[in-house]
Amino acid sequence: MEKLNFLKGLFVIAISLTLVQCTSDDPIPGPAGAQGATGVNGINGTNGTNGIDGGNVCLSCHNVDFKVVQPATYAVSDHALGAALPGRNNSCLNCHSDEGYKASYATGDITTTFTTTATTQTIFNCTTCHSGGHASAALAISGKDAALRSAGFYKLNQKTAAGADVIIDYKDNSNACVHCHQPRRTDVTGLAPATSGTNIGKIALSSSTGPHYGVQSAMLEGIFASEVAGTVAYPAKGTAVHRTGASCVQCHMGKAKDGKGNHTFVPVLDNCKTCHTGAGVVNYNINGGQTKIKNLMLELAEEMVRLRPADFRIANYTGTKPFTAPNVFTDAAFSANQLTVIATRQYDSTIAADVRITKGYWNWRFVYQDHSYGLHNPKYTEALMKNTVADLKLLP
Repeated sequence: MEKLNFLKGLFVIAISLTLVQCTSDDPIPGPAGAQGATGVNGINGTNGTNGIDGGNVCLSCHNVDFKVVQPATYAVSDHALGAALPGRNNSCLNCHSDEGYKASYATGDITTTFTTTATTQTIFNCTTCHSGGHASAALAISGKDAALRSAGFYKLNQKTAAGADVIIDYKDNSNACVHCHQPRRTDVTGLAPATSGTNIGKIALSSSTGPHYGVQSAMLEGIFASEVAGTVAYPAKGTAVHRTGASCVQCHMGKAKDGKGNHTFVPVLDNCKTCHTGAGVVNYNINGGQTKIKNLMLELAEEMVRLRPADFRIANYTGTKPFTAPNVFTDAAFSANQLTVIATRQYDSTIAADVRITKGYWNWRFVYQDHSYGLHNPKYTEALMKNTVADLKLLP
């Protein structure tokens, strides 16, 4: 009996210990004890490298300018308003429509012929020049990725008189402008005499004669005009200050102000004032530079009418010569003192005077179709005009 009671006691003790173990993981908390002594501080860890703030990187482009200013300024630009005008067909659409630009950029040839018409083309839009995404050569060139289709150096469609390629590299996003703002003809190709038909050896002059309105890149380089020798020296090719010390983007896409700048592509005068200073910088006619060129163009036009009154005429004439119709006429569609031909004329490439007159007409058109009136390349423009006028004055 005593043995049995002893075993019962051991059993009760064992059960008690088991229950204590089972409930010890969830004890009822007692009152908090006194605060212990502060431990020894551990060793500081090594500082890591700061990462890039992704939000700031994105916002450097995707900001108010991107969302508001760029669309608003582009909407009033000539690129947005007149890209696919009715009546433009075939190769004209290479620079006058979204589809034409993309197709001709793919081949690198602005003379690519299209069989479609303006009715099947659409006006330029953001994706015409910008390919989208962020993998662009513009990032490496300028530090800011504009995702342009054309950001690297550009080979002009036209060659030098010696047949050499002309490579343009503005070293920034301005290279995208070259595709359309390059001549479709040079004085060599545009004044080439006919080699077949009834006018073999003749140079045809018409209202379409000239490099076309994309002459700006050639004017900046100082190439493709019909350079007449004279007393005024031509500057070296590619040395114009606006070519070496500025760019299309820097001048034409400054901070938006007074309806200009940004994607209007109209220069803001404040940009000019970063280099040009003084009382003469009140408009683009800086120190009367454009007035000087316009006067030379007027003088050249007058010489053309004097030499060949049956062939040439001047629109909205402001000069003092006693010209009468049809050599002078009024038409709001023309600029003041704009030189044109009465009808297509054939000039003999074997007659020296004829050749000199055709060069005069080409040079007038070259300066006019640049539309900067000397701003892009003042020294080259002035030398070209002065030498051409002086040469024609020698003709009876």
